[in-house]
Amino acid sequence: MGAKTYYGIDPSTGKDLWEAPIATEEDLSNAVAAANDAFKEWSALQQQERSRFMKDFADHLEKHKDALTELLSKESADWSVPDIVQKDTEDVKIVVQHTPIGVVAGIMPWNYPFQLAILKMAPALATGCTIIVKPSPFTPYTALKIGEIAAEILPPGVVQVLGGDDNLGPWMTKHPGIHKISFTGSTATGKKIMAAASETLKRVNLELGGNDAAVVTEDFDIAEAAQLVATATFAHSGQICMATKRIYVHESIYDEFMKHLVAIVKSYKPGEGFYSPIQNKLQFEKVKSIYDDCEERGFNFAVGGGSKVSMHENRPGYFIAPAIVTNPPESSRIVQEEPFGPIVPVLTWRDDKEVVERVNDTPTGLGAIVYCRDEKRAWRISESLQTGSAWVNGGLKLDPVALFGAHKQSGIGGELGPLGLKYYTNTRTITYWKDKPEGTGAKSNKGLFA
Repeated sequence: MGAKTYYGIDPSTGKDLWEAPIATEEDLSNAVAAANDAFKEWSALQQQERSRFMKDFADHLEKHKDALTELLSKESADWSVPDIVQKDTEDVKIVVQHTPIGVVAGIMPWNYPFQLAILKMAPALATGCTIIVKPSPFTPYTALKIGEIAAEILPPGVVQVLGGDDNLGPWMTKHPGIHKISFTGSTATGKKIMAAASETLKRVNLELGGNDAAVVTEDFDIAEAAQLVATATFAHSGQICMATKRIYVHESIYDEFMKHLVAIVKSYKPGEGFYSPIQNKLQFEKVKSIYDDCEERGFNFAVGGGSKVSMHENRPGYFIAPAIVTNPPESSRIVQEEPFGPIVPVLTWRDDKEVVERVNDTPTGLGAIVYCRDEKRAWRISESLQTGSAWVNGGLKLDPVALFGAHKQSGIGGELGPLGLKYYTNTRTITYWKDKPEGTGAKSNKGLFA
């Protein structure tokens, strides 16, 4: 335990949790030195040897019973980025290799501390990088425990976890001994990280905010659509980066859709998975400000609305009741901003081209969901969306083999799948000119172009 400590907060009660360390700048420098030392041997291991370590690590994490443990053990442990032979003639052989970048800093938000820690560790370890993880100060405990388990299984310095305050992230982005930042969080913070990383030309993976839309066509079963949309919107009280934040429903089914959606959302009980507390006071106040804005502007609430209805001040913790706002203006905060909480607008549309334009009319482009039974139409709509991911007829489902990336201000780079590994590597091109026996009339390979 460091000299300075703090306490996390239980969002369901507002009470202090356990003591957690605050890393100093010296702690970071020591961790970076250890990570760079470990990188020399870890990166030199054969892929099979790294896979064995990773599978042992996953076995010790198995008690968490999380789907992304499978990512660590059964998927990414066996993934690699093979050499690519671009040219092989009697004169020359050209090979492109992917080599590990070096020391990675994984900086995480508070909403999914276990999953996001594994999401950053797995590709780093698989490609031969070492990693220092910084969990959110709101949720440090899971990542710290993973660090303890990693220290029992992996060589020293390969995986380290540093708890810290608001100083630690900037120290990481500026440290010359760190070669890549993998960050998940807000677009505003991502821009600061990218600017700071430019000083040392660090590579960056930025998985940032989004304003994900759901599009419901008239040919989809209405009751089923309402259930799927409710889950994609209100799971974890909307505190998921790829949760639905805008719902576009075809005008011909809007009224019936709303009856089903309202009934589903009104059935949620405080403390359950679809009505969980907002994780921290700062986020609680942000979500509350969007509620307040909708009320002040006189928008219609199909569910929620009114301070006594939406704010449960008679119970401890950061609970906000789910709310649905019907047909607010496209320019309103509730449509244009990501609340990251349990409040959502539902809007009508008539024409496929029109709804695609409205979905795309945002500076972000993380994901979107299309509910449509006409396969050709579903593909046509999905391929028109300016998003890193488009799910059809189901949301909140990440397959470990599928790259998770982003468009526009929702991020740079990507995670998951064999393609995601490439973002943890540098490329090296080797051009090998072959010797030729004398008298064969071989041309000189000297010169700019061959």
